[in-house]
Amino acid sequence: MDDFSTRLNQTRQQMYDRLATCEAGQLRPAAIERGLDLLIKLGYPEKLLQALPPESLERTFPLANPLTKIAELNPETIIDLGCGTALDLFCCAKLLPQLKSLTGVDASQGLLDTGRKRLEKFSSSSARTTLFAADINQLESLNLGYFDLILMNGSFNLIYDKAYFLQQASRTLTGKGRILIYDFLLVGDLPPGFSEEIDNWLWNIGGALDMNRLTEITDHAGLQLISVKELECIDPVARCEILLTNN
Repeated sequence: MDDFSTRLNQTRQQMYDRLATCEAGQLRPAAIERGLDLLIKLGYPEKLLQALPPESLERTFPLANPLTKIAELNPETIIDLGCGTALDLFCCAKLLPQLKSLTGVDASQGLLDTGRKRLEKFSSSSARTTLFAADINQLESLNLGYFDLILMNGSFNLIYDKAYFLQQASRTLTGKGRILIYDFLLVGDLPPGFSEEIDNWLWNIGGALDMNRLTEITDHAGLQLISVKELECIDPVARCEILLTNN
């Protein structure tokens, strides 16, 4: 791991550790929206959100609501990489009874503890859900098994070596497995030097790829790019839903 990726991991970890104890407001150094208002804006079910402890929602900052797409894909096993407080896994457990197991991995022990406290209050969800504190950059060494769906809701662009990561991820998919990513893709040029600043990666923009590079590393990992759906354009990036599968 080179110096930049090491510093990126350390800075990201520090930010998430602050988030685990920060009760309200935008997260710094990246001014990331979070909390109930964001979740409602993204289309998460209000009735379900209102049943959860408010402090657990303030520690949540997804890029999109993946629930409709996950229901369409109909997996039996899910792993959420960069799961944070595991809100998406919790929602899936409540809304998709066919799911047999849900696994969450995040580097922040504090965020995972918030998720565990929430799950303790809903025994039917916690029985199928396992949360691990680990670095998703080292996915292959975790030996977590095989999954029908890998979910990454705002965590893909925080990975420095995405080509290596996708090679690892492809080996954890079942035969019908999918990788569902919600993150930014480049649709224009970033300012000179933008991607050399660690803080710009924390916005999920400094590490954004363009379509050509995404296709190149997807092919190299033995994966197939099924679809890219633009959710919102914020020039020079677009917030997208990206779906990959094994070749």
